[in-house]
Amino acid sequence: MAKSNICYHNVRLNIDNEQHCRVHKILTELNKEIHKSVNQFIVDAVDFYIRSLNDESFVRETERQKDTGYITRDDLDGIREELKNEVRSDIIMLLGAALGAGNMRVSEENISRNSINAVVGESDAGVKEKDDPTMMELVDNWG
Repeated sequence: MAKSNICYHNVRLNIDNEQHCRVHKILTELNKEIHKSVNQFIVDAVDFYIRSLNDESFVRETERQKDTGYITRDDLDGIREELKNEVRSDIIMLLGAALGAGNMRVSEENISRNSINAVVGESDAGVKEKDDPTMMELVDNWG
């Protein structure tokens, strides 16, 4: 009388096949102190193998899985529009933040090396820095 919560799968090993022979040797000489049973060892081995391959197409696909596997051009167009709108809103927010942070704009004619040094001197409040020629050259080229 078979139990309803147990299913059986038979494995046939050919001793002439090298791979089958290796498996047979391991199963017959399995250390029972480490592994509970041959059955549990086989289940663990198969489970490890399946997990290592990330469940790649071991089972037949159902109709629902086949339908969800493909994307249509209309779906791509919708995704593309959503991305455009998100990027557009992010750029507007960034530009608004950049413009809002620079509420004091000075025209290029009013910027000179002396005014930059004066502003740096006021903001540092007594912290004296050495003039870096490379930085000063970059400032002159930028403004």
